[in-house]
Amino acid sequence: MDPIAPVTGLIDKAEELIGHSPHTAIVSLPIGALAVSNVSDGLAVLTGDRRFDAAARVSMAVGLVGAAGAVVTGLRDYSFIDKDKPSHEVATSHGLGNALVGSLFAASYILRARDHARGRRPGFLARAFGLAGGGLMLYTAWLGGVLVSDYGESVKPVMEHQDDEERHDDSARGRERLSAHSPLGREHH
Repeated sequence: MDPIAPVTGLIDKAEELIGHSPHTAIVSLPIGALAVSNVSDGLAVLTGDRRFDAAARVSMAVGLVGAAGAVVTGLRDYSFIDKDKPSHEVATSHGLGNALVGSLFAASYILRARDHARGRRPGFLARAFGLAGGGLMLYTAWLGGVLVSDYGESVKPVMEHQDDEERHDDSARGRERLSAHSPLGREHH
């Protein structure tokens, strides 16, 4: 038996339920929580209020837990992208960039937790790692949007339709590949 079959089976069930990969929905949690962490950090520096330090640390922890779900579902989606497709390179950059984002936030969290346990406010390095992770996250999230909107990746019905259309027209991309009958498509004359 495949040891990851329960996980992939759960992802497949979620896909059936919502009609597309759960990755695009799950990423909202880490993106939102990590953005809140960055904003809270900024407010902590501006106001000196330690409650913002705590909010930054807690929201960062939530974001890192959510990122684990995003990684699992993202890797599953990545495994379906043919290496010959132009979207594969974008997906690779998206994944590697997010690995760096996660590493920066994890390092920041470890430093923050250590400082918190010692009764200190987060140091410069903890805040710098978090800010760097947040800045890079903006770029990797944009790459994820490119994958979905320009290439139609991670939306199985769209991907299946694209495969059919590729046999007829290699010039169309993303939504332009969809038929007028698709709720996501546009009619082209």
